[in-house]
Parts: sequence; C-alpha cells; structure tokens
Amino acid sequence: MTRTGVAAQPGVLSIGPLRRMWTALSLSSLGDWLSFLALTALAWAVTSDEGFALQSYAVGAVLFLRALPTALPAGAAAALVERLDRRTAMVAADALRFAVLLSVPLVGRLEWLLPAAFVTGCLAVLWRASATAAIGDLASPDRAADAHRLAVRTAHGSALGAAALFALLALLARAVLSGDARADLPLYVNAAIFLVSGAAVFALGAVPGRPADAPASAGGRAAGAFPARRGLAVALAGVFAAGGAVLGVAKIYVATLHGGDAGFGTLVCAAFAGLACGLFQGPRMLGDFSRRRLLGLATVPAGLVTAAAALIHNLVVLVVLTAVLGWIAGVAWATARTVVHAEAEEEARGPAQTFLQSLVRVVLLVALVVAPVLAGAIGRHRFEPAGGSAYSFDGTNAVLLAVALVTLLTGLVAYRQLDDRRGVPLAGELSAALRGVPYVPPGADPQADRYRGVFIAFEGGEGAGKTTQARLTAIWLRDHGYDVVTTNEPGATKVGMRLRAILLDKETTGLSPRAETLLYAADRADHVANVIAPALDRGAIVVTDRYVDSSLAYQGYGRQLPPEEIAEVNRWATGELRPDLTVLLDVSPQTGFGRFASPADRMESQPMDFHERVRRGFRKLAEADPDHYLVVDAGLPQEEITRLIRDRVREILPDPVPAGTEDITSTFPAIAD
Repeated sequence: MTRTGVAAQPGVLSIGPLRRMWTALSLSSLGDWLSFLALTALAWAVTSDEGFALQSYAVGAVLFLRALPTALPAGAAAALVERLDRRTAMVAADALRFAVLLSVPLVGRLEWLLPAAFVTGCLAVLWRASATAAIGDLASPDRAADAHRLAVRTAHGSALGAAALFALLALLARAVLSGDARADLPLYVNAAIFLVSGAAVFALGAVPGRPADAPASAGGRAAGAFPARRGLAVALAGVFAAGGAVLGVAKIYVATLHGGDAGFGTLVCAAFAGLACGLFQGPRMLGDFSRRRLLGLATVPAGLVTAAAALIHNLVVLVVLTAVLGWIAGVAWATARTVVHAEAEEEARGPAQTFLQSLVRVVLLVALVVAPVLAGAIGRHRFEPAGGSAYSFDGTNAVLLAVALVTLLTGLVAYRQLDDRRGVPLAGELSAALRGVPYVPPGADPQADRYRGVFIAFEGGEGAGKTTQARLTAIWLRDHGYDVVTTNEPGATKVGMRLRAILLDKETTGLSPRAETLLYAADRADHVANVIAPALDRGAIVVTDRYVDSSLAYQGYGRQLPPEEIAEVNRWATGELRPDLTVLLDVSPQTGFGRFASPADRMESQPMDFHERVRRGFRKLAEADPDHYLVVDAGLPQEEITRLIRDRVREILPDPVPAGTEDITSTFPAIAD
C-alpha cells in the first residue's frame, strides 16, 4: 500500500531527553532479563546437594516469584506512579535492585533468594510504569505513540542481548572461577547494570509531570464484536504454552545434558532470536495465504517441535528446536495482530489486543511455573532394556511431551474455529503460497489468465472523486494506445440498472441490510459476467467505479454485518475475480458531502456515523492487503491526485502492443540501405 500526503518526521530519538530516557530504559530492561536468568541459575546452584526434585522446585519457585508481579494489572502500577515523582521512583528502584542483587550471592541461601526474586520483580514493574509515564511526559502528544512503541520494542528486545550476555558471563566464570562462585558473576554484573541505569536516570534531570489521560472506556461490545477472538485466543494459548514450558524447564533440561549456565543462556538466546525473526517475517510470509489459517496451523508445528525437544537428548539439537519454536511463536503473534487489525472494528482493536496480551502473559506464567514443578515431581528415570542402550526419560521430557500433545489438540480446535476458506483444500492453497503463485482450483485452466487484461477499481466514500479520477485515468490510458473499458457499480448492465433503481432510490424503504448486500452481489455477478470478464479476456484494461470493497465497507462496516460473510458471498458472485490495483481515495465524510451539488440518493442520505464507519472500513481493507492498494488523500489538489494515480498505474501496465505481434518480425527481410 502506498500512502501519500504525509510528511516524514525525524525519529523520536532525535529528541534529547527521550534519547537519554531510552538509554536508561535499555539498561534497565537488560538488567531485568539478566536477573531473570541469573536468579534461575543460582536457584539450581544453591540446591545442588538437595537432589533433582528440590532443585526443580527451587527453579519453579524463583520463576514464579520473579514473574508474578508482571501478571498484575498494569493499571495498579500506573495508579501508584501517578502519586510519585517519576525520576525519584526510577532511581530508587534501580538503587534497591542493585543492593538486593548484590546481596543475593553474598548470602548464598535459597531462603533469601526467593524473596529477592519477588522484590526485584516488583521493582521492575514499578520502574517500567514510571518510565512509561515519563516517556508520555517527555514526548509531545503527536510523538507519544511512536515513543511508547519504541519503548515496548526496547523492553522486549533486550531479552536477546541479556541471554547472550548471560551465556558469555557463564563462559567467563567457568574459565576463571570455580565451584559455586561461577553462578555469582552474572549477579554482580547485573547489580552493576542497575547502578549504571540509576545514574543514567539521575543524569536525565527533572521529568515534568502531568496528569495521565483518562483511559478510554472499552465497552463489552467493542471487545466482543471481534468474531475471530476466540480462535485467536485458543491458537496463541497453545503456541505460548509450549514456549513457556520449554523455557520453564530450560535450566533443568540443560543441566541434565551437562550444558551448564552457558548452555542455558544459549538456549534462551536462541528462543528470543527465533521470536524476533518470527515477528518480522510473520506478516510477510506465504503471500496471499489466509492469515487465519496460518495462525491455526502454527500450533501444529509448535506441538511437533516440542515433542521432538522432549525426545531428542542432544543440546545442540535442543537449541535449534528452541529457536524454531521461538520463530513459530513470533509468527503466531504477528499473525494474530494482523488478523485483529484487519477484522476488528477500530474501537475493538485496543480491547482485543489487550485481551490477547493478558492471555499470553498468564499462559506464559502458568507454563513457566507448572512445568519445572511437575518435572521435579516426576523425577529422573533411566530405562536400560536388555541388550540395548540406556535411555533417560526425566520429568522434563515427560512434561514437554504432555505439553506437545495438548498443543496439537489445541491446534485442531483453533484451526476449526479460524478456518475462513472452507471448501478450499489446505494442501493446494499452501502449495500455491509456497510457490508464490495464486491458488487455482482443481480443474481450472492455470493458463487462463496469461493474456488477460488489467483490472483497476476506484473506491472511496461519498464525494471522494472516484468518478472523476476513473474517467481521467481511462482517457489517459486511451491516449497511450490501450483498449479501455470504463464501467461502474451498480447499474452497468440492463439488469444492474433495475437493481440500481431499487438500491439507490430514496423511496425504497424496509430493505434489510442482508437483502441489500445480496442485491449488490447480484448486480456484481451480472457485471462481472457480462462486462468485466469479457473485456479482460480480450486483453482490455477495465476501470471500474466501485467493486467488492464497496460492499465490504458499506454493508460490512457501515451496516455492521460480518465482513467475512460478505466477502465469501462476493467471492462466489465474482468467481474470485479481484482487481490488480484498487485506488482508494480517502476523504472525511464532512469534506465529501461538502462537494455535492445534486440531491442525495438513498445511500448518501445515511447518517454521518454510518459514513464514518464506511471510511474506517475502506482504510482497514487497504491496511490488511497493502500490495493491492494505492491510498491517496482525496483532499489534495486534483492534478496531484491524478499524477499519483498515474505513477502507480504505470507499474502494472502491459505493453500496449498486443502479445505475439512482434513474433512476425522474424519473417521480415533485413533492411539495408
């Protein structure tokens, strides 16, 4: 999707106070993740003489106490921070974490390690809430969203650096230290990081405080109006339960494989590296493959990878499998966000994403805690069949295998709930997506589109200028030698003219939204069969004023019918014919109606909030499939709009000379003077 009319702004790090705040945030986040790993490793070390079960319980207890504060409602910490000075709170939290982490290896007892894990977790939540409020205070209102987005990415992205640092510190400790002191070095470094973070916050200077904006009310309807929410929740729960279980038993499993703390750090580093790759690749992979199907399928490889991790006792293989599982989790989360953004109403996106984030947080917490505890309860077992090699099947293996089976079952449920292309064979669609070509139903001629023309649709709300720009585009194309067919909806055929009279006549009353949708689909089916398809078959360029997106926006978002059901009806009505390019002229309803000179028809006479929903619907459709759209600010001068459209249309134009014409030139004799 190409956006126009938006001036580029420098990054938020160009703002001096925000750049210094980001430095402190990077250090604090690095320390948070490093403390998570270092305290877990120390719990295993200080109970080394107590046996496998107690060591596993100690790891589970540390994970639980360290992660528990993060599961508390974010509003509680935010409310507390509003009563405190941001800078003072952050400096105090860093100083306390420095002191607590410095004391843990000096005391060296589990009785102090457990409360220390909980205290550092609480201080991390307090610091993060203070930083979030400070960023809101330091950023201007128009840059606040970018600043908060950068903060979130920094806080989560620091996990990769912390895991790599922990692995390096473990290798260093192994080389220069001995005994229990090897597990202490990461904590000393961790304490030093918090000391530097506190100094960075102190050097920031005073942070101007201002009352936080009142949180927008997320009504029950907004959160419940998202039809795919349940399926997304099931799929994400399955994937992240597997990931949480692997991380929960990571220290125990690596220890049984004699990998030490360096192996533990490497495994966690692989998990977060895979997660980062998955988050980046998720929205871009498999082209037009259904995002819903992709998310439903993600649970299946997650279960298979977890099962393989449970059964293969090799540290290198385990690290690779963990990276793959992290990648699957990243793809699943990115895909879920794409589905929410594409299908949820604008007012429902925030509640839906908050719900999914809370769900993932709770699932991870439960998996992190329950997995090591169950592993300790099951204990260590070694099978030695007569004449065969011995095979260890410990509690970690049993837990991971059980989680894998649950994840696979969850995947079946999620796929059934999310599948939005019933009747389209999964194997066929997936094979086409892997090859980077559109899916062709069995029996269809794959060469049917070889010589077809180009299909361009103009969309937008009332008064956006679609008709004018469609006409100017057609004139420009004809001037360049193309065979052009201009058309419009509804009413491009004799049948369509009758349907148009019914649909747009203000005297038409009592027409239900579903009946209206079906009438538009009927007009479109006749339009495609008698106007669009024949023109494309002969290689013409078809320029239409409105197409399927108008039904999705007006009846789906405007009338608030399920857009996926309308899309399915229109896929059948049009034979799945879609434009090569959709030009969306974006304009506010107030501006559009200000351009009208003629009396309003039945659709134009709808209330203003109806047209606002229609505009949001068009924009969601464009954001969900950016490669097929050009979004133009219809408030620009007409000449500028025309230029932008022509620049984009040029990219998809064929050679104006019919295919095959140049083949006969080989029969001409050479021209000589």
